[in-house]
Amino acid sequence: MGKVEPALLSIGDICSETGLSTDVVRVWERRYGFPVPVRLPSGHRRYRIEDLYRLRLMAEAVAQGRRPSQVVRAGAAELKAMLQPEANPRVETLFEAVVAMDTVRMRGLLREAQGQLGWKPFLQQVVSPLLDRVGMAWAEGSIGVHHEHLVTEVLEDVLRVLRLDCQILPSKGSVMLCTLPGERHRLGLLMAALAHAAHGARTELLGIDLPVASIAQAARALKVDRVAVSLSIQSAGETTRRLLVDLKERLPQGCLLLIGGQGAARTRKVEGVERMLGLDVI
Repeated sequence: MGKVEPALLSIGDICSETGLSTDVVRVWERRYGFPVPVRLPSGHRRYRIEDLYRLRLMAEAVAQGRRPSQVVRAGAAELKAMLQPEANPRVETLFEAVVAMDTVRMRGLLREAQGQLGWKPFLQQVVSPLLDRVGMAWAEGSIGVHHEHLVTEVLEDVLRVLRLDCQILPSKGSVMLCTLPGERHRLGLLMAALAHAAHGARTELLGIDLPVASIAQAARALKVDRVAVSLSIQSAGETTRRLLVDLKERLPQGCLLLIGGQGAARTRKVEGVERMLGLDVI
């Protein structure tokens, strides 16, 4: 019998399995020399399964704030060490419920933690580290994408309930929250919305992956005085900066444009656009 060749993956497979964009993968290839694709006789690029596992770890490390130039030089063991969260018994108990796909227990533990800690420590000490823990486990292949999707849905439900329970104070103004075209990370948006609502602002959640013109039209229709855009680490850069410049020009006069999330610090400053630091609101 002939030798069985290992399965090779297309760049579309790599992107769907890691959350990275085609552009990011190709920039890493050119700039850092990884991944190194297999060239088919047709000229098409293909990738090995071990490239996928390493890219998952790299994507997770970058999402947690590490620089691509740092993570690309790290081996699998070093990447795992970077990603290993600090011991947190509350998070580990929640993670066990995630692995078991026990949504009743997950919701109960989340409600208990929020009741004991209050909204801000709950996000900082439970939600964020839980997402890091799940992301690490998914990247190394110890849980499936169905686990990650399930915990995301449960957290979205919890965050929405907390936000809708907040009291609106007219003196705190109004804010609309959204993401730019191509940005599909929703949890950061919901965490930011809760932060604004907890301070008494009327919060209008527009959603993800929206054209700039639609964001501006919605800001006018909803009569908000602030628009907050959530940027993940993967949406930072010059393309994002150009979109923000365009959005700033389209917004009604006097409407403040805010950016937050891990991508905000890595996007070159735009005049007239304010950065939100962590969960501190303006």
